[in-house]
Amino acid sequence: MFSMISKSFTFEAAHKLSNTKNNVNNNIHGHSFSVEVFIPDKNNNIKSKGLILDFSIFKKKIDKIKNTLDHSFLNDIEGLEYPTLENIGYWVFNKLEKDNLDICKVIVQRKSCGESFTLSK
Repeated sequence: MFSMISKSFTFEAAHKLSNTKNNVNNNIHGHSFSVEVFIPDKNNNIKSKGLILDFSIFKKKIDKIKNTLDHSFLNDIEGLEYPTLENIGYWVFNKLEKDNLDICKVIVQRKSCGESFTLSK
């Protein structure tokens, strides 16, 4: 059996994409993004501690990411010069891993467009 917890957040941001064939995306435009981050119970913490990770710790780490992304021009954020869904997913994953979270999955969505990207370890 495999257990995990997740925490999600939304953010509003603008970007432009010069690496796509859709010329409309070359213009600055914005989206509402949704991100969900998953942490596995690799060490059987539920059995020994009753939880995988305290959600207050999880929230603090997620809030750092959200505060960087929300109401920003994504192209100006280091590491997001090409802010596709895929690159946003990798960026979130890498930032949280550097902040000592054992992430197993990240989902980034633009729900209004019906688009998503999933990165699993």
